[in-house]
Parts: sequence; C-alpha cells; structure tokens
Amino acid sequence: MRRDFHDLEHSIDVAVPLLVGGIVALGVSIHTDSDTRLVALALGLAACAALFLRRRAPGITLVLSGGLVLTLFAIDHKAGAVAVIAPATALFSLALARGRVHMTIAVVASVAAVVVADTFFAGHHAHQITLQTAAHVALVAVPLLAAEALRNRRSYVQLLLERLEQSERTREEEAERRAEQERLRIARDLHDVVAHTLTTINVQAGVAAHLLERDPSHAEASLATIQDASHDALEELRAILGVLREPGGTIAPLQPAPGLDELEQLIEQARGDGVEVALERESVPPDRVPEAVQLAAFRIVQESLTNARRHAPGASVRVGLSFEPERLLVEIANGRGSSAGGDVDGRGVGILGMRERATALGGLLEAKASGDGFRVLANLPYHLGT
Repeated sequence: MRRDFHDLEHSIDVAVPLLVGGIVALGVSIHTDSDTRLVALALGLAACAALFLRRRAPGITLVLSGGLVLTLFAIDHKAGAVAVIAPATALFSLALARGRVHMTIAVVASVAAVVVADTFFAGHHAHQITLQTAAHVALVAVPLLAAEALRNRRSYVQLLLERLEQSERTREEEAERRAEQERLRIARDLHDVVAHTLTTINVQAGVAAHLLERDPSHAEASLATIQDASHDALEELRAILGVLREPGGTIAPLQPAPGLDELEQLIEQARGDGVEVALERESVPPDRVPEAVQLAAFRIVQESLTNARRHAPGASVRVGLSFEPERLLVEIANGRGSSAGGDVDGRGVGILGMRERATALGGLLEAKASGDGFRVLANLPYHLGT
C-alpha cells in the first residue's frame, strides 16, 4: 500500500509541471507576437520546469519560477500574465509543505513581485495600475486558501483514520477480553464439575471396595452412585463444551445451568457420600434471583462440599443462604480441620475459581480457617456494582 501511495505521489509530481507547462505554452503562443514568441515560450517553460523541484525544495522552486516570470513580464506583459500560473503553483506547494513563517515570507515576496510587475511593466496609467495591482494582490490569496483547505482536509482524514484504528483496536481488545473471560468461565466450570464428580467417585469407590466382600448389596448401591455421578458429570461437560463447537456443528444441550433449585439435590448427593450437611435459609428469597448469581452460588457450594469431603472427611458442614434486598450471602462452614478448605491462603485453583466467580458479579468471597474448622463466605450482589 505504501508503495502504491509513493507511485501516486511520483505520478503527480510529474503530471503537475507537464499540465502547467501545456497551459503556459498554449497561452504564450496565442498572446505573444512572433518576434518575442520563442523567448517568451522558453522563459515560460523554464518557469514550469522548476516545478519538478516543488516537493523537495518548494522555496527554491518559488524563487526560480517567480524570477523567470518577472523576466517574462519585462519582455511581454501578456505572456507574463499567462505564465504567472507557474509561481502560483509553487506558492501553493510551499504553503502546503512549510510552516507559517515560510508562508509569510513567501506571501510578502509574491506581493512585492506583483507590485513590481504591475508598476514597471504594465505600461498603464496610474489609476489603472492601482486597481489592477490590488486585484492581482488579492489573487495571491487563492493558492494560499487552496493549500489551507487541502491541509485541513488531510488533517480531518488523518483524524478519521486514527479514530478508525483506535475503534478497531478497542473492538479487538474487547473481543480478546471477552474471550479470556469465557475461557476462565469454562475453566472454572470444568474444574468444579470434574473435582466434584471425581471426589464423589473416589469416596464411593472406596466404600464399594470395602463392602464388596462383606456386604455386596451395599457395594452395589455405591457403584450405582458412581454411575449416576459420572452420567451427570458427562451431561454437564457436554453443556459446558458445547460453546466450543464449530459453527454448524452439533447443537449444544439447551438445559438451564444449575441454580438454587438444584442445591437440595447437590446436598442430598453429598449426604449420600457420607457428609453430614445442614442447609439453612435465613430469609425468603426475592421473586427473581439472577441466573448468574444462582449459578455462582451453586458452584461455590459444590466446590466447598468437594473440599470438605477431600480435606476433612467426616466433618459436619453447614450451608447457609441469606437473601438480602440487594445481595445473596452464601456461607459454608465445617466444624473440623483448619485445612478443610483445601487452601488456607486462598491460592489454590478451587478457592481461586470461587473468588473469581464472586468478583465477576461485583461481589466478594472470603475463605479462611475459622476456629477448629474452615469457613467460606460469598457476597453475591443481584446487580453488578451494588
């Protein structure tokens, strides 16, 4: 693209002097006498040839073309009036390429050249010279205004391009941020499902192995629990991983994400694994609790129960739900083993995932040893930022 733009600039640099030279050659040929035509034509074309330097040296170009046109004025006033388009083009280039100081000097020099040409070479009466000079001086503003208009347009286009690039960068950053959030969400869900299910399977497999010879009927119940837990885990994994399918692939499961209504089932499953769990609701829930809050509460309770089974087997667990006007408070506490949370400092994957779930909703999560047990307290606002 840059190469194409450079080629376009080069073409313009060549085309402008040729176009101006053609106009000057035609005008000089029409308005000059045969005895001065060749000289006038040579001076006019020389002034146009200086325009090839207008991009690299606009000041020198203006001096060369202006001096040649003044000389042409002295020879033939009409031919000089036609060739004035060459220094006007040079003035336009200088005003476009240089700053205010250079432009001011160029304007003063151009006005002086106009006054000299009209005063000494016009050959008119004094009152005619005054009017004509005033008109010609006013014409000096034309290339300046054209350069200013083009400069403003370039600035406007550049501003639009910068805003477009910034907007594009913002969209890309937003897309990356959302993709990262989605990856974290999937990672948390995978961890919750896998950790909870494998812990259940591990506990029940141990029970089945212990009872297989002594009491096969009870061992069968443990194996049935393993089957049910693995089946439920597979279903949840399909739902989680469904968002990663390619467009046009198999449709992801449409069952809703687990929420507060599934807590009873989760706790019953934990009780079946040998964990003594008590569920307490300290207030009446509002008409509608956001699904994101319900899912976060479910996963936090699920992870806490998993940690309790893993790190404090045999400990009793209390799950408390307190529905306040603006937030849901979830408390999970067990009564034995300071490491029952699996991570006292809160650096493990499980507690980190729970904390990220709460933070994503604008809430907080505290997980620490409490007395002779471990306590998790989550503050989940119904509305982001409350």
